[in-house]
Amino acid sequence: MEKIFELKEMWFNNTDKEVVLSGILHKDFLQYDTKVRLSIQRLNALINILQKKNENFDLYDHMCCFNLGFITEYNVVLPATLDRNFTQVELMGEEQAPLKQIRA
Repeated sequence: MEKIFELKEMWFNNTDKEVVLSGILHKDFLQYDTKVRLSIQRLNALINILQKKNENFDLYDHMCCFNLGFITEYNVVLPATLDRNFTQVELMGEEQAPLKQIRA
C-alpha cells in the first residue's frame, strides 16, 4: 500500500525557502504525526491539488498572518471536512519522489 500524507497545517514566511507541513502519515494500518519540509516552490502545486479535490476551497479563508518586523509568518490550518490527503508523488512532485531500490 502507498503512503498517504494527511495535511493538517502549513507554516511558511516571506523570507524562507521552505514550507513546513504538519499532518498524519498513513501506511497500511500504521499512522503517526509528522512534519515535512518542502521547497516553497511546491506550495503552489499543493494548493492547486487542494483546489481540484475541494471545489469550494479558498486558501485565504484558512490563512492567518503574523507580522514580525520585516518577516511575515503565514499559518494555514485546514479543516477536517476537506479532502486533504496527498500521495507521495503529489506531495514531493514526480521529479523529487524517491526511487525504489531493488536489492538482492
